Amino acid sequence: MSEGFTKTEAALLEALERERALLKQRDLVNGIVLHEMSNAVAVVMGAVELIKPNGTRSPTVHFALQRVGGGARLMNEILSGLRVLIAGEGSDPVYERRDLPAFLKSIATDPVLTAENASTRVEVRSRLGDPTAVFCPALVRHAVANLVRNALRYSPSPRPVTVTVGSRRGHCWIHVLNRGPKIPPGIAVRLFEPGKKSPKGGMGFGLHISQACALRMGGELVFGTSSAVTVFSLRLGSRSSPAVARPFQSALVGGTLLAGKV
Repeated sequence: MSEGFTKTEAALLEALERERALLKQRDLVNGIVLHEMSNAVAVVMGAVELIKPNGTRSPTVHFALQRVGGGARLMNEILSGLRVLIAGEGSDPVYERRDLPAFLKSIATDPVLTAENASTRVEVRSRLGDPTAVFCPALVRHAVANLVRNALRYSPSPRPVTVTVGSRRGHCWIHVLNRGPKIPPGIAVRLFEPGKKSPKGGMGFGLHISQACALRMGGELVFGTSSAVTVFSLRLGSRSSPAVARPFQSALVGGTLLAGKV
């Protein structure tokens, strides 16, 4: 393999071969994990469907079945998001022209994607003159579903979560606002890193998926937090937007969300 190359060139080629082998192993492991987790979720959902017609009439059992079924559907949605990210690595997102506010409402108020009471707690507002926009439905779906689900978790009930779509400097922005507590500085600096526990026990995986989706379509995900509100803002990318990962954060100044570099 190293014949005809200098020692440095041969070493680089060997390093590339090792990296290629590791990438193949990683893809194999990812595929196995997704397959096994999908099987487990399917078993749980199948068991719930079998118990429903044969279970007791106890309200407690009925409630438990609802919770188990909802958890299984949520896990299935997370797995679907992982498939989008893993299977789509290295490929260009597929863009479509669609009614963006209507699409966002269908996601944000979906009881499976976000929460059972989402239809009564989530408000979707549009500041677009033309509701149609070009975006990647698969990536926007997973990014927004995770943001809304997170917002509902941290916004005290019955306070609403607001999803607003608007335009700024030729780009579409989606703002997800909740009126929960301020994100502590120690968590804020690692907010998009998976595996970092939140005060409510979350592992930060949903926000990691949202950020990855934004970057894959050449957009960005920024946030601002105060004692009154927390806002996550997703800028949609386009076919011509380079998918370059840059560290961004936002600031709340006088109640206005301003995006800026960390």
